[in-house]
Amino acid sequence: MLPERAPYESKKMSESAIQETINEAAEFSVDPELCIACDACCQDFPEVFYMGDDQKAHALDDQQADLYNARTVVDVCPTSAILFSGELPPAEDLANLEPVPGWEAEWALWRGVEEDQLERERRYGRDYNVEEHDDHILVKLHLPTRVPAVRDRFQFGMPEEMPEYGSHVYRQGDSLLITAWVKDPKIRALTHTSSSFPGQFTTSLDFNRDLVGFDVRHDAHGLIEVVLFKTAAKQESWQWMSHFITTACTACSICERVCPTNAITSGEERYFIDPDLCINCSVCGVYCPFDAINDNEQVVVQKIKPKQVPKAEVYEELCTGCEFCVDVCPFEALEMEGLVDAGGYSLPQTSQIASVIDKNCVSCKLCEQVCIKDAIVVPRPHQFEDIGMSFMSYLTDEH
Repeated sequence: MLPERAPYESKKMSESAIQETINEAAEFSVDPELCIACDACCQDFPEVFYMGDDQKAHALDDQQADLYNARTVVDVCPTSAILFSGELPPAEDLANLEPVPGWEAEWALWRGVEEDQLERERRYGRDYNVEEHDDHILVKLHLPTRVPAVRDRFQFGMPEEMPEYGSHVYRQGDSLLITAWVKDPKIRALTHTSSSFPGQFTTSLDFNRDLVGFDVRHDAHGLIEVVLFKTAAKQESWQWMSHFITTACTACSICERVCPTNAITSGEERYFIDPDLCINCSVCGVYCPFDAINDNEQVVVQKIKPKQVPKAEVYEELCTGCEFCVDVCPFEALEMEGLVDAGGYSLPQTSQIASVIDKNCVSCKLCEQVCIKDAIVVPRPHQFEDIGMSFMSYLTDEH
């Protein structure tokens, strides 16, 4: 007697099982014609991509494609250069998020409010200005600072402040191109469901002239600055106004605590240096444990081990007890102490001398800068221009 045959249906793989099998074998690849070497995929998905010597992203031969949501990987590319051989899942499913209680009332307050046109222009990369100088051109482009007041923003409790964009600046012929894109996956999901909110943009500016190169800064406040050099001499001598915190920042707050001029403020993802307050003393970089701070010449400031950070030193034979250094120190690292003249010889001061409190000193060199007698020094390489006594009135009047 022949065994009973199993029903045909029981031997068929379900559609979902077939698709799952296909996706398990699916891989990412990169279209070199579309890749602009922005490095976004390599930074976010190092198990899948690497930057080649040809300045193009490439997919690894032994890529671990199953580590990530394929749609998230594809969406990170601002020029759609990433390809996936399997079936892409839908964009981040907002329906899987939990609505925030009472969101309807908040949404009702904003529903009839006219859209901020400046923010709208920024979402399309249109808020920029170009400054023409004799030996260089300065381009400033502002990125969005606010998430559009669309319904899903309120329904799912998304922030009003726009998370930091990714960006890449490059040249093609006579054109300068600035590409920027939404990095946050949830905010990016809004771009799929909202009008006037693209997930990325490319701003193209034409300069029909010979330019020798360019330099770029994209700060934590959403400002992209590009300087294009007309001469090699200007490129070699170029200095930015201030130090700069890069995306290597982890927001640990050490730099903020040691800045002598309160030039550093916090952000959601990284800290920010106000160019108008920075004096380029480099103390922020000296203490930064992540090599996340560049000086005004775009060189990473080398950190120093905490126990090896040099402290201020007072030359007793030169100190006149004027107290300028005590007044200027933001960290109360200097005090005046009574003079002990055990040697019986004449000194220029009368009864007091500056003394350093080592545990409070951060090596900022302000005391050295205001001492007119060269009686105090911080033995650390000098990286900023003299600010002199004028800084005393600046600190007293405005801070």
